[in-house]
Formats: sequence, structure tokens, C-alpha cells
Amino acid sequence: WHMVSKLLLATAEVMVSATETGCDEGLLNALMERFDDIREGLGVYKTPARYGAFPVDPYSHTTGFSGVQQPGMTGQVKEDIITRFIELGVRVRHGKISFAPFLLNGSEFIAGERTWQRVVGGTQQSEKLTGGSLAFSLCGAPVIYRLADSCSIRIETGSFETLVIPGNELDSAWSQSLFRREKRVRRIVVDLPATSLR
Repeated sequence: WHMVSKLLLATAEVMVSATETGCDEGLLNALMERFDDIREGLGVYKTPARYGAFPVDPYSHTTGFSGVQQPGMTGQVKEDIITRFIELGVRVRHGKISFAPFLLNGSEFIAGERTWQRVVGGTQQSEKLTGGSLAFSLCGAPVIYRLADSCSIRIETGSFETLVIPGNELDSAWSQSLFRREKRVRRIVVDLPATSLR
């Protein structure tokens, strides 16, 4: 399964490159279909009965007559996390973070209000999410995508100030602050047009 994850990541990287170079839309759609086919081959997208095991259960190459060996899921998990960040549209170019989720499916956004529970540095935290949103964390900071008419980023700082940035890219200073986990960023809200999603 690790090789399937490697292929999925490589396909995602080709798709990012294709969008950046302005490839033909038909080719990009064909690549998206292949991406979906490959992803469906991964265990996390299958039932335990079809997969033959628990899909996310780490397995080991350890034989019965020797000590513990390397778990088989470690590399696969790494590739799957990188691929997921590509799906979420998180890009780092020239030290700046941008959000361009062209691979993200609009059906992943929640329909109604929910509470997102997460643990940061051993502390339980929660965020209220409204319908039409999706959340994840980046360098310890919550990032909330919201469906909107235009693209913008709202940074809520640790000192409870709010900064609104038009477009989908953070400047170098805010990006570096996130990378260093300085906790200057309390929350990032990214407004995205539904047309930017799949």
C-alpha cells in the first residue's frame, strides 16, 4: 500500500505542476480521474471486509522469531499527509504560504454547524464551525475554509486583532511566524469561492 501512496503523491505533484504551467483542461480532468482511481486503492477508503484488515491499523514486517522491526505504515502515513495538504491547497513558494485547493471536493465542507475538538500542545481546544466550512491545522494554528463569493484571508492574532488580506497568499512575515510556531496567529479563516473547488 505504501507504493500506492507514493503514486498518489506523485500524481498530485504532477497536477500541481500542470495547473501552474496552464495545462489543457482536458488533461487536468483526466489526471483528476486517475488521482481518484489511485486514492480509491488505498485502505483508508475501503471497508475492513474489502481491505481484509482494519484499514488504518499499523502493521509490522516483524517475523515471529525476531524482535520488533520497522512498522509498515510509517512511510505511507507521511505520503498520505503530504498528499492531503496538496488536496487542501496548501502551498509554500518563496517562503510564502498560499491556499489554492483545486483538488478539494466541495462535498467535504460541512452542511450544518459543528464543534471541532482538537489537542494543541497537550491542551484541548475547540472551534465553532458554521455550515459551508472545513477545518484543519497548519503549524499548530487552526485554518478554517469557508465558502464565499471571493477569496480572502482573515488572520486573527494572539492579541485578538484581525487582519484581512485580499487573495489567497500570506506574506513572508506571517508565513515565517507560522513556520516558527510563534503563536502570533490564533486562527486563519480563508474565504474561497465554490468555483475554486471540484
